[in-house]
Amino acid sequence: MHNYLRVTILFLTLLFAMSCCLLSLPATPSVESTPTTAAALDTPVPSPTLAPLIPTDTPAPTGLNATGPYILFKGQAGIWITNPDGSFPTQVSDVQVQGDRDLRHAISPAGDRMALVVQNDAGLDLVLVTIPGGEVDTIAHLISITRQEENSEPISEKEAATMAIRDYDSVAWQPGSGRLLAFTGAINGTTADLYSYDTQTGAITQLTSGPSQAVQPNWSPDGQYILSYGVSWVPPFGGGIGPANQFDGIWSVHVSDGKVNSLPKPKGILPNFVAWQDDSHYITYDSDEACDSKNLRSVDVATGESTPIMDFSFDGYIARSPQNGAILFSSAPGCPSSLGEGTFLLLPGQTTPVKLLDKRTWDIEWLPESKLFFAYPEALLSSDGNTRYAPPVYDSSFDPAVSMQGYQAWEVYQNQVAHIFVKIPGGDWLDVLNGPVHQLIWDPIDGKTLLIAQDDGSLYAASYPDFTPREMGNLGGSIDQAIWLP
Repeated sequence: MHNYLRVTILFLTLLFAMSCCLLSLPATPSVESTPTTAAALDTPVPSPTLAPLIPTDTPAPTGLNATGPYILFKGQAGIWITNPDGSFPTQVSDVQVQGDRDLRHAISPAGDRMALVVQNDAGLDLVLVTIPGGEVDTIAHLISITRQEENSEPISEKEAATMAIRDYDSVAWQPGSGRLLAFTGAINGTTADLYSYDTQTGAITQLTSGPSQAVQPNWSPDGQYILSYGVSWVPPFGGGIGPANQFDGIWSVHVSDGKVNSLPKPKGILPNFVAWQDDSHYITYDSDEACDSKNLRSVDVATGESTPIMDFSFDGYIARSPQNGAILFSSAPGCPSSLGEGTFLLLPGQTTPVKLLDKRTWDIEWLPESKLFFAYPEALLSSDGNTRYAPPVYDSSFDPAVSMQGYQAWEVYQNQVAHIFVKIPGGDWLDVLNGPVHQLIWDPIDGKTLLIAQDDGSLYAASYPDFTPREMGNLGGSIDQAIWLP
């Protein structure tokens, strides 16, 4: 009996002690629907209170995934891929993609190959590069021009065609199956024209011809039409030859029958393409020196018929969300039809925008991986306007990335030194790494690991809960784009 009572008392004592310990554990932070505004970082940043990391049975990768998903990096040393956690950096191609072109246009819908324009001693070639293997298949010789010709005749028609093919987005995959690849080349003439490549038959078909240089092929969402713009380089050039200085027109090609439609040219020297509104309509606007941007409208890709979207003018910074079709734009006072100072959201089906910010912004872009608008330097904004992420330090915060968990990451400059700050919902800002950074991207699996590509090519990963950076490898030099790859 005494032994029984002793055991019983001991058991009750242990049970009481365990319950006290459990009650003292920190609570798991919740994800806020509307993030709070962050204060400027004038003092050292305290570490946020974080819940302990829950153990997982997922084994660490032993090599590069055979079938993805990947994170793809474009930079000085060509194109690299890593696993979602940043492990096993692998160079897929040593081709340096020219300028700030969006590599998303070069990736096939299945994510298994890239279309790249490469330059060699004979000129420019179009190649297909497999992912992840990196095997290269040359599809077409786009133009014949030597380095000596480029240097000795910098304003020749051949050099203009070379710049149109090399320095602009010049490839685009057909949505859906990705059977057709649209590209520009001077295969059958002296100017850049629009072509298509059939990945199943290997057939190359010329779609347009003319005196202007074709640039930026762009498929309709249903894969039935290709838009193409015509540009020219005309003197005087001033201090040097840069982008094309004359906008000649816009055309669409119906791929099933090859019919070419001439579409209304927006006023100004740029195509002013915003986005596709639906399968058969795209959004554009006019620009001039007096009031900058106005007459926002949709255009029928087959007939050229225009339908007004909004009567108000804006100052040229505009983007559309693919999630709900909302359009965010910046406005400044001065024009008769201006809404005044501010940043406005136009929801689909509406003609009167809603003011989200009292200040105009100096750049607006849609961030596909974060699924947010970036209205620099004011905030990150959701496509419905209900969620706002304020930067850590106003006018000194760049390259934002938000994960599917709502974790924020920004590059912040303080006293001419770059810092990477991370914040979880309900937590404080945490300084995780110093040094110049070119790209920040969260993993596409659970959104708990931040990848940081530094200026020298060093790749770091920092994971919830403590975000202690760990070096994953080197990408060979600075990186100018990082995207998710299926």
